[in-house]
Order: sequence, then structure tokens, then C-alpha cells
Amino acid sequence: MASLKRPATVKSPRDKSLAVSFKKDGIKLMDVLSKLEKHEAECNLRYQRINEKLSDNGDRLKLLDLKIWGLAVLIIIAPMVHKLLG
Repeated sequence: MASLKRPATVKSPRDKSLAVSFKKDGIKLMDVLSKLEKHEAECNLRYQRINEKLSDNGDRLKLLDLKIWGLAVLIIIAPMVHKLLG
């Protein structure tokens, strides 16, 4: 297993003067950081959309929850009512 040599310490990930490259793949550290920042921005947008959809569906989920609890009560009470009336 080949190991990568560690680059010089980085003070700030946005330091544009940094031109350190990894020895194995020839990938520049700034390229990796810029790709990572783009990925994080896309993920933030994706999570915002997910949160919006979840908040929009919150009322529907509450209504479904009430319906399920109502069915559970009916299932539990039905045998008792059948004994009383039967």
C-alpha cells in the first residue's frame, strides 16, 4: 500500500498562494479544496430542499398519525363492543 506524503500545513483552506501537490497522483491541494467546497455547496442546497419538503408534508403526516391512532382504538374497542351487543 503506497502512502501519500503529507503536504505542508495549511493555515486557511482558502489560501490561494498554496501550491502544494501530492506526489502520487499529482493532484493539487487547492483543486481538492475547491472541489470539496463545490460539493459542500451542492449538499447544502440538497438538504435545504429536503427540509422544505419535510416541513410542507408535516401537516399530512400529523393527519396520518391521527388516523392510525384512531384505527388502533377501533381495533381494541371492537371486540369489547361485540361482546356487549352479542
